[in-house]
Amino acid sequence: MGKFRSVRGVVLAVALLSFTAVGCGSGSSTGQAGSAANTYGVGTGGTLKIGTSNNTKPYTYQENGKLVGFDVDLITAVAHKLKLKPQFVSLEFAGLLPAVNNKQFDVAAAAVGITPPRKKMVDFSDGYLAGYFGVLTRPKSGITSDVASVKGKRIAVLQGSISDMNSGTFIPGAQIVRFPDNNTADLALKNNRVDGFFNDFEPNLAITKKYPDLHLKQPITVPATDFPAGWAVRKGNTKLLSGLNRALKEVVADGTWLKLYKKYFPQDPVPSSSELPPYTAKG
Repeated sequence: MGKFRSVRGVVLAVALLSFTAVGCGSGSSTGQAGSAANTYGVGTGGTLKIGTSNNTKPYTYQENGKLVGFDVDLITAVAHKLKLKPQFVSLEFAGLLPAVNNKQFDVAAAAVGITPPRKKMVDFSDGYLAGYFGVLTRPKSGITSDVASVKGKRIAVLQGSISDMNSGTFIPGAQIVRFPDNNTADLALKNNRVDGFFNDFEPNLAITKKYPDLHLKQPITVPATDFPAGWAVRKGNTKLLSGLNRALKEVVADGTWLKLYKKYFPQDPVPSSSELPPYTAKG
């Protein structure tokens, strides 16, 4: 509140200040935080604690010391729709879902594909992003647009990712080599320790730009529309799940989702109105 414009006495001023302090303390910050915690089942009232990774461009990555990316901006917009303050915690990708169940944070947002095995571990929101997988490789690797060309080749994957879990189906016959994050995988490709990197299409584009002298390409691409990414929450947290699903529809309806998509995926086709989220995962 502002300064007193007229004061009839010191006692009156003190009394008014005391009343104001008590009223604000019980009905403003604490009350709203407790209400948000009760409404959405978050661990800390008023805060949405978000687990993510920090090296999967354009989804989540560090830039000038700041965590940015499509997932970061989208979940931030969703948190604001829920009147919650976003707070980010970075972990290796493979540790995100166990950490959700251990209540280290409320939700995981890192382009986590929705799969039947993962749905046994956590609950997922509606799908908010779908795209492509690609095999990133050198021009003289022998890998072509024919999927059979990967047979016997050493192909890197991100451990625990959807590309890892479906590599046997999408690139049969390849020798799968698992890495904990994109940086170690792309270094293995750079240093000829693997023949290719089977990964999400967009992060592979970023790796291509990272090593322009290698002239990397993606001769094999696989549609991932049956495997959209969703936000993972602790099993049984229906309050937060319903809030996330509602907020997703709101950020799609007000144009936020499409604006962020065009910003972070400028080389990808722009979805039509019938191709916007929410998406339903296969299985």
